[in-house]
Amino acid sequence: MPRPRPLPPALQAQPFTIRQATAAGLTRRRARALDLASPCHGVRTPAAVEITHLVRVRALVLATGAVVSHLSAAALWGFPLPLRFEDQVVIHLTSRDGARAVRRKNVCGHRLPLPEEEIFNGRYVACTSPLRTWFDLAGLLSLQDLVIAGDFLLRRKDPLSSQEALDAFLAGKQGRAGYPKAMKARALIRANTDSPKETEVRLLLVEAGLPEPAINVPMLDETGGWVEDPDMSYEEFKIAIQYDGGHHATPAQRRSDIYRDERARGLGWLVLLLTQLDLDPMVPGKEPTAIAKVRKALSSRGWKPSR
Repeated sequence: MPRPRPLPPALQAQPFTIRQATAAGLTRRRARALDLASPCHGVRTPAAVEITHLVRVRALVLATGAVVSHLSAAALWGFPLPLRFEDQVVIHLTSRDGARAVRRKNVCGHRLPLPEEEIFNGRYVACTSPLRTWFDLAGLLSLQDLVIAGDFLLRRKDPLSSQEALDAFLAGKQGRAGYPKAMKARALIRANTDSPKETEVRLLLVEAGLPEPAINVPMLDETGGWVEDPDMSYEEFKIAIQYDGGHHATPAQRRSDIYRDERARGLGWLVLLLTQLDLDPMVPGKEPTAIAKVRKALSSRGWKPSR
């Protein structure tokens, strides 16, 4: 069997529609050759290209002209999502200009007002902006998960938006579906976090009636020199809370953490180390140990419940 003729440069290593193939001079027979794969109806890609989530998304956008949205846009932006949404088999698409919702296999089509300023035209696909993506998640996530996504939106390093932009955006969404939950989440969202676990711990403590800890506020020594930025802290009581995730397990990071905490303790700070085990109740319905540890530390430093 003769080898298929090489594809034109514009069609190599990326998805393309049958219309684009025809415009580039490919015959219908060439578009059905075995060296091509079909990530979705009406689209081809070189068979050597791995059909990743991004390739599937690009193919569907090419075929439909729709905008990637909701959970699919959240995955592209890197929003932290619950484990049950990690499998991105179903692609969410929102149609432009009030067109009919996309109806295809493994596609969840949406027909919603989508202003141009809420569309981000990336190098490979068009997707909803970070703010619009977060707002659309209000109809899919729990309140806690929506707050975690909101904290990610305003994270300390490379934030996707700002508090001012978020408030201005929400001011224009009154009366829209998802607005009440989005506003509840906004009241709990805090800027400058470094990880979803920081948000989870903070919400857990506040829900238990404990004071809300500050986030990544610099700890200073007697001369005003910087010591560290605890994940969370109660400066009034000189209590620092550190969440140890998986990256803290390396020997180098562990040595750094020990030195960090020794300096803090030398300045009179009480340092609490929390892990996932402290967040998961040992028995259903029982209080997580994180709450007990923080409550005990606060009480030892003179804090008293308000009730």
